[in-house]
Amino acid sequence: MSVKFNLNEEVDLIIKELKGYRDKIHSEPELSMKEYKTTNFLYEKLIEFGVDEVAKVGDTGIIATVYGKNRDRGIALRADIDALPITEELEAENKSKNIGVSHACGHDIHTVCLLGAAQIFNKYKENLEKSVRLIFQPGEEIGEGAKYMIENGCFNGMEIEGILGLHCWPDQPAGKIFFRSGQVCAATDTFKIVINGVQGHAAYPHKTVDPIVIAGDVICAVQTIISREISPLESGVITFGTINGGTKENIIPKCVEMTGTIRTLNSEIREYIHKRLEEIVIKIVEAYRGEAEVYIKSGIPPLVNDSKISEIIKNSITEDLGEESYISNPQPSMGGEDFAYYLEKVPGALFRIGCGFENEKNYPLHSNRFNANDDAIKTGVKGLIASTLKIMELK
Repeated sequence: MSVKFNLNEEVDLIIKELKGYRDKIHSEPELSMKEYKTTNFLYEKLIEFGVDEVAKVGDTGIIATVYGKNRDRGIALRADIDALPITEELEAENKSKNIGVSHACGHDIHTVCLLGAAQIFNKYKENLEKSVRLIFQPGEEIGEGAKYMIENGCFNGMEIEGILGLHCWPDQPAGKIFFRSGQVCAATDTFKIVINGVQGHAAYPHKTVDPIVIAGDVICAVQTIISREISPLESGVITFGTINGGTKENIIPKCVEMTGTIRTLNSEIREYIHKRLEEIVIKIVEAYRGEAEVYIKSGIPPLVNDSKISEIIKNSITEDLGEESYISNPQPSMGGEDFAYYLEKVPGALFRIGCGFENEKNYPLHSNRFNANDDAIKTGVKGLIASTLKIMELK
């Protein structure tokens, strides 16, 4: 590293207060684009640290900068700050005070990792070869926050040479970084299907067009897109999440509505599934004498880690944190991450930090019993700093 300091010692100096920050943020979670208290808290801390430029983005989210020797070139670091509409079922001192809202995806850990990196970078800013742009992003869980930050100038004012993000991963123990180059997360598209039939009495089905029966065939047929039309070596998911229709047991309804999600890892498969979903639904419904409406909304694009940045991350983790800290991730996830929008603008990568407990059951992300091990904070801070300093060495 071009900046000489003991990374372990620097993180150890602040780890107790960082865990305290995590407890505060965890106990006061806020939903997407409503992270007002979280934003105010982060703003106050960054000002307290003496960070050069700190600006709120409207009422939620922060863009800040630690200036190094070169003020025109820098590395961006991003953490998402929003929580989920989930009631936490854990009994802990830092349990959510906001009923129905909790940090069930580890964003409180992400936020504190970036806060720790900001504090240490600011301490050594006179020795930094380049600058560090800090992005505390709202609204990741609704897929809108990254676009919001880009539109509000998170990359303005300097040439951003790379961007890094991190995410908790309960399947790996705290202290580990779980990482891969290339494909990491899927595109996350949504669909809505409306099947219109002919309403009537349940005792006389021959006088109706039953949209519930049609819906059953549609659900089964759509699954064959994945099982019979996509290569087994490719990845794709079509999941129906809701189905609604009918008001009484003896009435065949006029309409059934269904919604769901499509997950894909490459653009060709994504386009093909969109096309075939619409074709299959419309043809099946027509065969039953009904009418169909199909609405498909493209969401977050696939997240693909830059190969050059990925190699730097791998090397920095193994060299600065130790080879035992690095675990190679063998396959991408079908989950989505709006960090992908940043990667459409600048090269970068997202790495996962283990947040699991040894010899305990670790509940998955988005579970009402998800519990992140805050020992992951130390690894996250060190991973961000070590990787950023290595990227700064690029000419």
